[in-house]
Amino acid sequence: MPERTRCTAAFTSVLMILTAWSVKAQEPAYRYRNPIVFQRAHLDAGTGAQVIAGKLWLMEEDGTHLRQLTFGDGYDEHPSFYSDQEHVLYAEFPTNRLDHHAEGRLVKINIHSGEKEVMLHAPGCALHHATLSPIDDLLAYHRDCGNHRAMWVGTPEDGYEVTMQATNGVALPDSIIFMHEKNRGIKPREVGLVRMWGHGPGAKAQYLTDAKQLHRRPAISPDGKRLAWQSAAAGEDEIFIANIDGSDARNLTKAKGNDGHPWFSRDGNWIVFESDRSGQWEIWRINIASGKQEQLTRGGQQYVSTRARM
Repeated sequence: MPERTRCTAAFTSVLMILTAWSVKAQEPAYRYRNPIVFQRAHLDAGTGAQVIAGKLWLMEEDGTHLRQLTFGDGYDEHPSFYSDQEHVLYAEFPTNRLDHHAEGRLVKINIHSGEKEVMLHAPGCALHHATLSPIDDLLAYHRDCGNHRAMWVGTPEDGYEVTMQATNGVALPDSIIFMHEKNRGIKPREVGLVRMWGHGPGAKAQYLTDAKQLHRRPAISPDGKRLAWQSAAAGEDEIFIANIDGSDARNLTKAKGNDGHPWFSRDGNWIVFESDRSGQWEIWRINIASGKQEQLTRGGQQYVSTRARM
């Protein structure tokens, strides 16, 4: 082979290797299929003291491909997926704690690129506990402006304030389901789940649970036919499930320890939730049909994992 031909061949080989390495290096990171987003408090592994109050983490539905999503010195809380499962809405506070007197804003983040966009910000107000419904990405959130605290459904330009005392709401196309505590400060707490149609003087409200126990944190299935929530009716907190009108309610988890913050998977077959049954708050999931329960996170002495959404 002539010298020039050999040099050209060698150069081509090197170029192919470099090109292959470059393509591999630029390949996109793992793309989640059915991701779970959740909130984590970071602990000092030696002392157990809380170092960071809230950061968002991601994992696949089976607990694999675990990675941190948000960073910095602020407090990030209550993540909620948009229906595209590529964007998450959450509340972002400038300091490392939930401060109802500080300015908290609602931020949208792309889970693959990390690109962020401020969705709602009200000067002097703390916007937090945001929930995107699995139906049409309907938004419900808390809006604390000085001494005025209320739940808001939709945006300020196209929404309404819930006049009934309400927390932790999730919206449907024609109504909203939320926690209602009529006697705040009374122990033991008496909290019921309420569904409200409309708003203002013409609003209609109906209890979906009794108001003598502690019923909290409602979730609705993507088809709008089922309701799940955290209830202390059985003693320790368990996950209950019922028809959307509250009928045929049953204890789903039936496990030692406390279970809370349920959320339905996009196919409606699973519920993801938090539990302290292992001695530390971790993320679990349960198959609704079979009752099979699986632990998804194992933070040990480094993390407390809560508030998971799919």
